[in-house]
Amino acid sequence: MATTNDSGLNLQNALASSTSPYLRGHRDNPVAWQDWNPDTLALAKTHQRMIFLSIGYNACHWCHVMERESFCSREVAGLLNSHFIPIKVDRESRPDLDEIYMSYVTATTGSGGWPLNVFLTPDLQPVFGGTYWPGPRSETPVPKASSEEQPPTFVDILRKMKDVWATQKERCLQSAADITSQLQAFAEEGTHSGSEASVKTSDSDPPEPLDLDLIDDALEHFVTRYDSVNGGFTSNPNGPKFPTPVTLTFLLRVGASITSTHTRFGFPTPLPGIIGKESCTKAASMVLHTLMAMSRSALRDQLGHGFHRYSVTADWNLPHFEKMLYDNAQLLNCYCDAWALGRDPEILGTIYSLVEYFTSPDSPIVRSEGGWHASEDADSIPTMPTADGAAHAKKEGAFYVWTLKRFEQLLGERDASILARHFGVKPDGNVPASLDMHDEFLSQNVLHIAATPSKLSQEFGLPEEEIVKIIKSGRKKLAEYRNTARPKPEVDTKFITSWNALAIAALANAAYTLGRIDKERSKRCRDAATKALAFIKANLYDEGSGHLTRVYDPQDKNNTAFLDDYAYLVEALLWTYDLTFEDSYRKWAGQLQGHIATHFAAPSGAFYQAASSPDQVIRLKPGTDSTLPSPNGVIANQALYLSSYFPDEQNEYVAQARNVMNAFAVEVIQHPFLFTNMLAAVVIDQVGVKGLLVPKDTSDKEVSKLKGFGRTVVKADVKSVMLCEKEGRCRELREGELQEWDGLDFGEEAAKQE
Repeated sequence: MATTNDSGLNLQNALASSTSPYLRGHRDNPVAWQDWNPDTLALAKTHQRMIFLSIGYNACHWCHVMERESFCSREVAGLLNSHFIPIKVDRESRPDLDEIYMSYVTATTGSGGWPLNVFLTPDLQPVFGGTYWPGPRSETPVPKASSEEQPPTFVDILRKMKDVWATQKERCLQSAADITSQLQAFAEEGTHSGSEASVKTSDSDPPEPLDLDLIDDALEHFVTRYDSVNGGFTSNPNGPKFPTPVTLTFLLRVGASITSTHTRFGFPTPLPGIIGKESCTKAASMVLHTLMAMSRSALRDQLGHGFHRYSVTADWNLPHFEKMLYDNAQLLNCYCDAWALGRDPEILGTIYSLVEYFTSPDSPIVRSEGGWHASEDADSIPTMPTADGAAHAKKEGAFYVWTLKRFEQLLGERDASILARHFGVKPDGNVPASLDMHDEFLSQNVLHIAATPSKLSQEFGLPEEEIVKIIKSGRKKLAEYRNTARPKPEVDTKFITSWNALAIAALANAAYTLGRIDKERSKRCRDAATKALAFIKANLYDEGSGHLTRVYDPQDKNNTAFLDDYAYLVEALLWTYDLTFEDSYRKWAGQLQGHIATHFAAPSGAFYQAASSPDQVIRLKPGTDSTLPSPNGVIANQALYLSSYFPDEQNEYVAQARNVMNAFAVEVIQHPFLFTNMLAAVVIDQVGVKGLLVPKDTSDKEVSKLKGFGRTVVKADVKSVMLCEKEGRCRELREGELQEWDGLDFGEEAAKQE
């Protein structure tokens, strides 16, 4: 579709061939959307046209709302096409642009979210931005700015920006230049890393040291935000609650540092002496409670597999229904470590369910070629007919919610009453009306575990074994009906390298965890991880240049990868090497780490999010952990491990890790809870990596006893187990020497309990 506006500028819609469902799915609307590419950006400069940039993603509910209300409106399209160059960007393909302009919107409005909408000068500097703006005839409830004001609609904003650009262009350009300069200074000195202007010289003061006391400071922060009733962590009891797997991983490491827990992933024994065993126990109890609460809640798909994105309520029981690959990958890691810490059968059941999500051919995210799709949408078409017989609009959660009447139709009166009590199903629905702004959940119920079989046995006067049979049978009937009678949510089929790397690492962990508990599932995890790595190497990696591709697209292999793609893939390779001892994985990890050092290094010692590019007004250096681990924190950790895997390059890798930590040192000391991955690197650096060489014929069982946090194991031509520390010097391992780290092998202990 081509559109010619009133100035004679021809705008060609470039989205018809896009591989992104977020972009491709709406190509028929009247807005002449453009791709973010050199030709489009050059066009903006040539004609001095303001750019309207909308950043979103396929599973974003509010992106779809704005699509329906505004981008399908002829009035909106007329304004956008005539006075702006409208560009859509998928945030998952261009996380650098998302973070740059999200920084601007957050700084200027106090909050952020998606869709992220920003007006830019032709030089890509931000002028004005926000998130969701209501359409011209929107009926979506939006909080008022005051008791007498209505929020502006998107049409109001477009008209205002058109007039401002026409009458006050120079003022706009100056304001945009000023705010961009402030953002650049903030990126250098504020939330991302030390200033490039303060790069250390020989006469500079040494960087402020990072010590293990910071772990106690971070733990104290999480204790103050812990929900002791529902689990989880939040600064706002009335706000959304997210799973935060990065935080859970940190707390698991702290909790597992007590020797008697016999785990391989806990921080080493100096830590309990520094922060106290009581603090370690508190960390373990918080995370185990949280993971159990999430597993029983509506955040988990109780009839299928996988976890939803987040919950609107503190009790986890009203989720935003999208399922993200990166959330479920990280949560699989957490549940594997939690099983090691507590040996709870429910935790093991959740691991089994997540393994199905990642390995079953019937899973909506599993790709037959290897690897996984990016996400499942929150919205789908409801099955109940409308009163006027009109075509259905998608509704959030339509695939997942139930009425009591449907339970009774499918299960019969007795079984329906038992499963309704089990899943918290009520005659009038279990979603509070105050939280159902769009009347999407009238009489509907979101399933969660409200009553256990033992409680139901008492209430219904039936043996617990009979209750369990009824629940299993009922679950099967409900799942079959849902899968056959309801339209499924759309799947974003993008293959994203970094997210797949997180899944590979998690499956390697799961394969190890299940090795002596369920060999068949363990093998499936191992096979899925190695198959995904093979796909990446064949399709998204150029061995000659060392370049990765972020998003798999056979028509466009030039889309660039970012720092997280490289960092997470290094971690995945080392996890898989640790599982398989396939040396090509170790070597590939070293090659990727070298590529990072060559193409992403910043003068401060940290690493930029993206290689240099003319379409970035700011270059950010991601250091804080968020929904995803900090790439710089991951790099620091993996560099220390690589220093043991490659003894000849030990000094270079250790220096790389310390440079990253030093670059963020001031901020880590101020806000250690934002840098939990960096704190893990501090632990490894201070304790030192222990490298072990074992004879090539060593059994998996014996190898597993030697694994641990801050420890590497390599099979080599040696006659006995050797311990290698600084500068590659090795000596024979003494009996009992490693027990001070993590005691007995948890896999062996678990097998005894099974």
